[in-house]
Amino acid sequence: MEPATPNPPYPDSVTDPDTPARRDRRLAIGIVVAAFGLLIASLLWFTRSPGRPTVPIALHATATACEEPCDRFTPSVTLEWAPPESGARPEGYRLLRDGAPLEAALDGSERTFVDREVILGQRYDYQVVAVSSDGDSPPTAEEEVVVPTPPEEMAQLAGVYRVRLTLRSARSIGAAFGIEDPVPGKRGTDRWSFESTCDDDQGGCPSTWSGLEGEIVSNDGRWVGTVDGLPARCGRKGSAPAPIDVDLNAVDVGVVDGAWAVTGFRGTATVSFRCPGFPAASATVEVTGRL
Repeated sequence: MEPATPNPPYPDSVTDPDTPARRDRRLAIGIVVAAFGLLIASLLWFTRSPGRPTVPIALHATATACEEPCDRFTPSVTLEWAPPESGARPEGYRLLRDGAPLEAALDGSERTFVDREVILGQRYDYQVVAVSSDGDSPPTAEEEVVVPTPPEEMAQLAGVYRVRLTLRSARSIGAAFGIEDPVPGKRGTDRWSFESTCDDDQGGCPSTWSGLEGEIVSNDGRWVGTVDGLPARCGRKGSAPAPIDVDLNAVDVGVVDGAWAVTGFRGTATVSFRCPGFPAASATVEVTGRL
């Protein structure tokens, strides 16, 4: 009896029949592999670093000398900007003034800063840098601003002024403001020192002539007042009060050591006195003063 004939052998190149079930299974495996690959790619896409922030935009600086009413100087610069348009979200901002970092610490939600450490009349250049764990942005272009100065009539008469004197008139007087034997037209020089009666951050305050009693008051840039000059000698032992009437006009103002001050003036000063038994004496000089 012959043995049962087995199923026909497959060709040498085929080891397993390619049935529909096997084809479906291979297709399902391919779909799973493709889906897994897409999932991995998506995760990598969404978790990859967006890179450092780009430059913050729309930096703008506004400077003020004081707030209305302007009775005290409060110079400041207000900075405003918008966040970068792309890159990592800023975790904070760093501010630069004239290329040097300010000590301000701003988080990513702050986009306004007020710099109060500024000086009247001074020019500043500001930049902003966005800070993140993915790196810092490049700095913005420099934004230039000049802190304005207060009105001229708010300047203080303060400091040591170099004064040029020209005698206008003299009567019964042997010396006036350092000019000996004064005659009209005679010239001289002196140094006059004035002090303001208020702080540097205030303006338009009365001033005193150093070492003399009395105040000189400002009125729209004109300084007038009477101070008690040094007593005039009357003989060997006598003396008489010698008040000085001052009338000065501010011709130049500027920032001096952070204060808003009169840097130049022009006007007159008149000293007068009367010794017992003698006619009244007086002298008027035209003065020009510069800090």
